[in-house]
Amino acid sequence: MLLAIDTATTITGLALYDADGPRAEATWAAGRSHSAQLLPQLDMLLRHVGVGRAAITVLGVALGPGSWSGLRVGLSVAKGMALAGGLPLIGVSTLEAIAAQHARPGLTLAPLIRLGRDRFATALFLGDLPARQEDDRNVTLDELCAGLSGKTLFCGDLDAPTVAVLRTCLGAKALFPSAAANLRRPAVLAELAWRRHAAGEHDDVSSLEPIYLGEPVKPSGATEEAKSRGAEGQGSR
Repeated sequence: MLLAIDTATTITGLALYDADGPRAEATWAAGRSHSAQLLPQLDMLLRHVGVGRAAITVLGVALGPGSWSGLRVGLSVAKGMALAGGLPLIGVSTLEAIAAQHARPGLTLAPLIRLGRDRFATALFLGDLPARQEDDRNVTLDELCAGLSGKTLFCGDLDAPTVAVLRTCLGAKALFPSAAANLRRPAVLAELAWRRHAAGEHDDVSSLEPIYLGEPVKPSGATEEAKSRGAEGQGSR
């Protein structure tokens, strides 16, 4: 049985999946309490299915982009279980999992993950497979809209201000799922991981790392000038 762990954002999810498909799924708003809530929720999910942790034979984990602290919690738990039990581990892009959940024939998909400071992680996907069209990007909504010409389904981190900006930029070309349909499902993450597991594709536990798209905060000009003056002062002593 595969356990999928998704802590990429404040919305957290767990899913159990085997050859017959999803066995159980839980999604909740964890806020910043991923570390306190994850394992108790896992034990509850296993009790509902009627199995223990020994039934878990493979692990799938969301790699992001997303929250730095959230991704670290999920990957740490997944790696710990993989190393302790000698289990294979599979990392899955969060953007790819969101796109797979909303795939439609002939439709461009733009999954969004909020990065802060009015910036989003995204990548364009096409069709019902769906096929990735580009690498992950860190963009503003205006930058994203500037590269779009046709109808696009936006999914993922969608609050009212985000939807309003996209509708202003693109009008009727901006499409959105309902709130319930938009909820990120860990069972989709589990399904993607299971496909790779069935194909014998596993990741190296020691080297697997989260995907971060945050840009470093650069010192302001005044700060750089102050540092320069300080260095000059030290050199004259």
